[in-house]
Amino acid sequence: MRVAYDDGTIYFGMIMFDSEPDRIMRSILHREGRIDKDDSFIIALDTYHDRRSAYIFELNPLGTQGDAHFTNEELVFPDDWMWEGVYESDARITDRGWELEVAIPLTTIRFDPANVETMGIAFYRSIRRKNEEVTWPHIPLAYTGKMQGGMDQASQFGTLTGLEGLRPGRHVEVKPFGILGSQKRTGDEEATVTDEVGLDVKWSVTPSLTADLTLNTDFAQVESDNVQINLTRFGLFYPEKREFFLERSELFQFGNSRETEVFFSRRIGLTNDIIGGGRLTGQAGPFSIGFLNLQTDDNAADDISGANNTVLRLRGDVGPRATVGGIITNHQNSETYNRAAGLDLRYRFLSSSSFGAWFSKTWEEDGPEEGTAGGYVGLQLRNDRFSFTTDYTNIGENFRPALGFVRRRDMVRYGGTASWTPRFEESTWARQASFQFVGKYIEGQDGARQSDEAIFYPSLTFQNGNYVLVGLTHHWERLEAPFSIRPGVVIPAGDYPYNYAGILFRTNDSRVLSARGVTHKGEFWSGDWFQYGGAVTWKTGPHLELTGSFDRKEIDLFLVLNTGYFQGDLMDPHDERWVNRAGVIKLSS
Repeated sequence: MRVAYDDGTIYFGMIMFDSEPDRIMRSILHREGRIDKDDSFIIALDTYHDRRSAYIFELNPLGTQGDAHFTNEELVFPDDWMWEGVYESDARITDRGWELEVAIPLTTIRFDPANVETMGIAFYRSIRRKNEEVTWPHIPLAYTGKMQGGMDQASQFGTLTGLEGLRPGRHVEVKPFGILGSQKRTGDEEATVTDEVGLDVKWSVTPSLTADLTLNTDFAQVESDNVQINLTRFGLFYPEKREFFLERSELFQFGNSRETEVFFSRRIGLTNDIIGGGRLTGQAGPFSIGFLNLQTDDNAADDISGANNTVLRLRGDVGPRATVGGIITNHQNSETYNRAAGLDLRYRFLSSSSFGAWFSKTWEEDGPEEGTAGGYVGLQLRNDRFSFTTDYTNIGENFRPALGFVRRRDMVRYGGTASWTPRFEESTWARQASFQFVGKYIEGQDGARQSDEAIFYPSLTFQNGNYVLVGLTHHWERLEAPFSIRPGVVIPAGDYPYNYAGILFRTNDSRVLSARGVTHKGEFWSGDWFQYGGAVTWKTGPHLELTGSFDRKEIDLFLVLNTGYFQGDLMDPHDERWVNRAGVIKLSS
């Protein structure tokens, strides 16, 4: 390993020795996402040397790039992996292994020039055919994270010294765009013409602060969302993919991820086009700063007024591994406003143990006074063998941050997990087992039982990289009101206890030929659920990968048909032939 630098770039050069270079795995050429099926190398760089945050640069023997950025020693997948840094890389296989060169421009990373002489640093190497991992420095297994090799445990990184006189470039990036089109339908006298222009600007205001400015924002190149099938009465979560919102998006995170988030950027521009605005992200000493202000246009078709959307997020480092912060959001138009404010804290101790809490409250013009707050308290005790967590969540029935995502309101939830993950150091075929129990109990603000769940997940990872998991679930749900599971099919109000079991397996996906499969069977609402699926992948080489997959869910709901809930072609609820009759509704996907 060698590190060098000049006025505008930090360079890394590595040699990964291998006694069998012809067996080095390399198949991924597409940028984006993880490089976990090949031999790989990761550079983790804590540029502020705050022992909390870092950039991740992941590469393979073809020079393919993957990258991420995280804070608070917590990497959220896939959200934090959406960050895309601009840097250069090249790799080759030789008779002694494989070699890698990486050049990271100073305009890509953020750092404090007054304290640039030391940075936190860590390296990780994966040798996939051996299922082997190598790290520097040694990060004890007790520091378990969500990144292999402990690459998200910045407090355990080594130190890179001697970076003298580095000055970040005053980077300015300008992206203009234009759209011109015409559409004429049969019967129309005139064509509909579309002509729009816009501009995005990225500007390094200071070495540690970056401004993103936008005018008439264009999201035409954003990839589409993955299809999801919703069989619950709660909303689905779709992650942010728009580039304007992605860089350092973790600064704005507040609440329980994908469950109760006080700020969720996809709320902006969802129904009304964005006219313009900007965001400011970065560091100021021990403080992390995130500020956003965007104005949306009127939506005449749906009669939705445009609004100003403002978010201010501050977070400060207190002590070696403690963080406190706050957030303020405001959604306001000519008719009304919705505001939210909150405080949060996180404290990491021992190795991977932590304590976290947050509280938030919302205000609406002429809105209710009661039930407008939400909060969470959680404790996690964890090392490489055992884990125990307990948490408490309370979400009021009127907790409605207009710029947030709240999956479930009017609830008080008590939850906990316990797990044991023994390793088999002497075994020739088994590597690690996991026995995990998850439980939760949810009641309403009135104290009435709403739902509970108990899950047992035993799993086994083999030395050859294969994996198998068995899941046993008991679920109980109370419906105070009926809800539609699909057009024309409504689940009536009532109590629904049900149980189901499943099994999942996957082979080592670094192989030329790999497979996965899953099956579930059991009860579901008032009927039965049977699911099966799988896939086979053939990696012909770095330029072509072929996958064949299938997935089928069969749900038979046994419902009383004279309830009047069914509409359309299924039946006439007033037809006397259906009185006191019952039947089975089949749903397949």
